[in-house]
Amino acid sequence: MTVTETEAARSATAPAPSIWRRYRRLWVAVGVIVVGVAAYFGGSAVIAYTDDAYVLTDLVPIAPEVAGIVKTVAVRDNQKVAAGDAIAAIDPEPFQLDVDLKQRQVASLEAVVAVKTQTQANDAASIDAAGAALRLAQQQYDRAKTLSGDQFASQEQFDQATDRLRAAQDRLAQTQNQSQIDLRAIDEAKAQVDVARAQLALAQYNLSRTQLTAPVPGYINNLTLRPGAYAHAGEAIVGVVDATQWRVVANFKENIAASVAPGHRVWVWLDSDPWHFHAGHVQGVGRAIARSETPSQLLPYVAPTTDWIRLRRRFQVTILLDPPVPEEGLFSGADARVLFFR
Repeated sequence: MTVTETEAARSATAPAPSIWRRYRRLWVAVGVIVVGVAAYFGGSAVIAYTDDAYVLTDLVPIAPEVAGIVKTVAVRDNQKVAAGDAIAAIDPEPFQLDVDLKQRQVASLEAVVAVKTQTQANDAASIDAAGAALRLAQQQYDRAKTLSGDQFASQEQFDQATDRLRAAQDRLAQTQNQSQIDLRAIDEAKAQVDVARAQLALAQYNLSRTQLTAPVPGYINNLTLRPGAYAHAGEAIVGVVDATQWRVVANFKENIAASVAPGHRVWVWLDSDPWHFHAGHVQGVGRAIARSETPSQLLPYVAPTTDWIRLRRRFQVTILLDPPVPEEGLFSGADARVLFFR
């Protein structure tokens, strides 16, 4: 028997390969897919994760309440400041001059009140004198009337006594009326003093507002203010990144966001401080998002699509880091990653 015939005979008698061996690569691929799908869906049922998160804090704008020329700038860009630290100063000279003017106006009006008060005091003395004169005239009238009835005084004497009584009555009434007029003048002068004092207080307040200070501790950000610039009232000229309001905003799919409660423990990875997991807890879950992107809206807009892939709606979950907060690794707007066990 030749070699070829021997090999053919062996091939005829050899058992056929099993289905597993024949489709081994296919089965391996299917197994890998099944394990991957199970791990993906099974893992998401246990662990929630998102890389759509970012660090956030408040940017506190500092706007002057008065307008004027900036005289000094006491900080530099990116400087750390404490609450109450000097930031800048507006030229106080015009406001100091206004305070001086208002002080002189108050003093002048107070002097007017003093004069009118003295005048009213003199009116009291005049009323007393007019009252005394009236009593004397009344006595003389009564005496003349009695004597005239007894025929001991002439009609002329009685008429003279009557005229003196009427004159004394008129003089007393005039003096009393003048006293009332002077009292009203005093009230009016005091009201003018109150107005002047209020204007002085406002001028002093405006003077105090020329000194701008940091309302919160934080960092000066993007400083472009320079001495000589004109500051408009109500327009922000310096921004402070608040160092006390750090938080992480994570966008989770709606089913995950709906299942997390405030206080839930989470772990945060900061891209600005890699290879460190920071413990935190959920502060709250946003209850609404905008369905369309429009400017100046109160609701946040979270894009539901990435390129051409449509994603499930996501809601904002606000996370607070547990103390001690890593101040050096926090930058508002920096990316972060968040995971927690469901």
